[in-house]
Amino acid sequence: MSSRLQLLRFPFSFEARQASQKLARDLGALVSLLDRPEYQYIVKEAQDRVYAALTQSQIRYPSMENESDVLIYPTARLIVEKIGLPQLRALQAEAESKEANRQLGKEDSGLVTTLCKTSFNWNIKSMGDISERAKLPLMLRTYEMRILFENYLEVAPSFHSEEWNLINRHLDKGWILIRRSELDRLISGKFRQLVMQGRFDIPPMSQRLIESVQRIEAESKGKIRHVEPVKMTETLASAFPPCIQRMYDQSLKGAVNLSHDARFALAAFLLKIGMEADEVQKVFSNSPDRNISLIEYQVRHIASKRSMGSDDEGYNPPGCKKLQVNNLCPVYLGTEFDPLCEYILNPLGFYQTRAWELTKGIEDHSWYAKKRDKKQNF
Repeated sequence: MSSRLQLLRFPFSFEARQASQKLARDLGALVSLLDRPEYQYIVKEAQDRVYAALTQSQIRYPSMENESDVLIYPTARLIVEKIGLPQLRALQAEAESKEANRQLGKEDSGLVTTLCKTSFNWNIKSMGDISERAKLPLMLRTYEMRILFENYLEVAPSFHSEEWNLINRHLDKGWILIRRSELDRLISGKFRQLVMQGRFDIPPMSQRLIESVQRIEAESKGKIRHVEPVKMTETLASAFPPCIQRMYDQSLKGAVNLSHDARFALAAFLLKIGMEADEVQKVFSNSPDRNISLIEYQVRHIASKRSMGSDDEGYNPPGCKKLQVNNLCPVYLGTEFDPLCEYILNPLGFYQTRAWELTKGIEDHSWYAKKRDKKQNF
């Protein structure tokens, strides 16, 4: 297979994007093109690709025997964006990232380096062959490449393993040493970001595309939990744990500037219970040091990232111990008290339990001690 065909297989590559635009300059042209009989197979392949992502199966890259195969990926994206489920977009991003990583592992380093330069404008340099690396200190000999730190930081902070932290990397004059497998991971991570951040207006769709959308929607009903956006009410707010309630009230009143840790905890909590990003931004709109564009960026960043150990989109709020360390727990500080706080380890656990009590009309909290061991001592 020629190097060009190899590059075309990667949807994020400059070559694939260029070929796609040559065949269909925009989404309207793509929809029109897909209505032609000779391109009907693309819709079927795209539907299969989305279904594989939905079922968390391995997606299949086309062989690229026909250059029009490059349209399978944008068609799959079109189907997902038309459905409009954030969970489905996250599944697609994960599946595409994993397959890209797997396919990158089959390619030689020269092609992968070219892919980095042409697709992301990353600067990658070789550390030399085995004989050249043998002259380096022993601990550095396993690193085959180096990448500019600013390119590295485009993706690495979204990885949760400590090995990706900048403080744990070897930095030399602006270059970070990496292994070839780590470069593959960075590329696939960047691809995942592109899928998650990509948004576009959907043009009127052909009947064939509508049928594919309907099929995937029908399949998603049994595989994706649909969550209605939360509209904040006094009842819901009364289920907040003391820490969140204090941050929430302070932010709405705009009397003080919340610390970075407090803003993160409050935003992550509100997003996790189902509040939409736009509504969360309004909670911070009265801050004395408010910067609307910065608030929007921070909230959407928290909403789009994954927290360690979670398959759901968005960070989990910090646990009770972390909040205590940051002096954000009023119960720990002795200024407020709620008996439920002794039996939970995270604000979400408090909220879920207290919301259940409110829906059942339970006012007697003595059942805590009867049903559960204490989890915290203040």
